[in-house]
Amino acid sequence: MFKLIVCVTFIFFASCKSEKKPTLEKKAENTAVTTPAVETEGPEIPGVPKEVLIKLLNECTYVDYIFHKLPFSISQSEEPGIDQNISFINYDKPVTRIPKDCKAIGRKFFHIRGEIVYDVDVYLTNNCKFYVFVDKKNKPMYANYMTDAGVQFYSNIAQQARGAAQQ
Repeated sequence: MFKLIVCVTFIFFASCKSEKKPTLEKKAENTAVTTPAVETEGPEIPGVPKEVLIKLLNECTYVDYIFHKLPFSISQSEEPGIDQNISFINYDKPVTRIPKDCKAIGRKFFHIRGEIVYDVDVYLTNNCKFYVFVDKKNKPMYANYMTDAGVQFYSNIAQQARGAAQQ
């Protein structure tokens, strides 16, 4: 278990090497994985408003992750890592409706000065590579696809967890 925590911590610090804040205008880095048409359910969900992302970039002080099937959780408090994590949300590509067969692999919590301001379900399976911001009643508020960098980030965490579990 200790090795797993060390591996995951290493991934976070390795991904936090950039000091500059991501911008919403960077189109080249903000690409998402495309998904084929699938059956969806529920009402339409808007994409994350630009103001929400700007607020998170300017004010977020902490990010927590809880994974449903992995034997660990992650916390992140370094500003470059938090900003990079926020940049994994593809602002330009809202999900609109959640595909019927998609299940969240975990949830992340954005904190501002000790208060959880956004709960976000993380989807990362086959054709499900997106985030859904939920309200206090777990109703979807916003939904956007993940960038390629976000998909790679979570894939690395899962791979590290599998490797540590085999040891």
